Amino acid sequence: MRICIDAREVRDVETGVGRYAFRLVREIARLDRHNEYLLLRRAAYPRPLVVQHNFEDVAVPFGISTGRNLLGGARVVNPLQADIYHCLFHLLPLGVRAGRIVLTLHDLIWINFPDIAYEARWRGWLARHFAGPWIGESVRKAHHVIAVSETTRQDAIARYPGSPSKFTVVHHGSDGSGAGNGVACDLPEICRGRRFIFSLGNTKPYKNIRRLIEAFGRVARQCPDLFLLISGRGDGYASLAELTRNLGITRNVLFTEQLSDAQVRACFEEAVFFAFPSIAEGFGLPVIEAMANGCPVLTSDASSLSEIAGDAAVLVDPMDVGSIAGGMTRLIRDDGLRERLVASGRRRAAGYTWHDCAQKTLAVYEDIVSR
Repeated sequence: MRICIDAREVRDVETGVGRYAFRLVREIARLDRHNEYLLLRRAAYPRPLVVQHNFEDVAVPFGISTGRNLLGGARVVNPLQADIYHCLFHLLPLGVRAGRIVLTLHDLIWINFPDIAYEARWRGWLARHFAGPWIGESVRKAHHVIAVSETTRQDAIARYPGSPSKFTVVHHGSDGSGAGNGVACDLPEICRGRRFIFSLGNTKPYKNIRRLIEAFGRVARQCPDLFLLISGRGDGYASLAELTRNLGITRNVLFTEQLSDAQVRACFEEAVFFAFPSIAEGFGLPVIEAMANGCPVLTSDASSLSEIAGDAAVLVDPMDVGSIAGGMTRLIRDDGLRERLVASGRRRAAGYTWHDCAQKTLAVYEDIVSR
């Protein structure tokens, strides 16, 4: 087969979708040395994602989610004459053609939660009136859709009636148990020697960092020597810092920019627990990565997060500050609970591997070309 994989979400500043794309294509390369692959990457990324005899690197001068790609990306893909075009982002270029088209659907946040998808109101307007409808058209055009969770699959089936067999769940993986691999010197200087809760991600409103801070404000009154470390990218830090000032907890809330993988591992190993009370997620990769690294987890009972975490985390109502604060208090006070979650979290994370993700993706390819 001649398979074109569009991995242009891989970039120097890593995102969840970019991490999925990078790990997936690397694992597919390890498993499949027979089929021919055309691997699309953004030209700004400094090197080919895979160097292997059956992989051809195709550098494209524009990103996968840009207007230029949505309106003109077919001029890159169609001449490749692929048997399968697999778009690893959930927006297909207009007029794209291939023998079979596979789409990875990461979530429906732009459709279900456009008003909290971005800090900027105009971007929320674009999500509601443009990006959301484009996802719908992409799902309809694709011959097969890979959903990253059962929650996302069921949501898509309900919204886009048709054959349920068109949708296959392929979970993300983790990089395996990293517990014990964290190095103390990799811990960010700002939290060394401190007892801290770790939060990782961007500052988009649906990540629910404001309620997390408000909940921590309640907990900090009883634990004045406890800190909340918030790491990630985004433009919402100014308003979050203002919130900490209003709550009188500025000293106890630590902000860092995006951390390296080594720093994240060290934070997972040293944190009291990992807090991820997101309102909506298609999968929730940081939850599994925290578990793989032996860190107890507090996360939401909403969207895919309860599906992914199962009984290996403390689940809270993300819309209720009191529920988040209550979960935090349990984890702070109960050493036995944290120990149990470390053990159950490691077992849970072991069930999510990139090897399995790649194998199931290859099975989708084989299935759709045999129809």
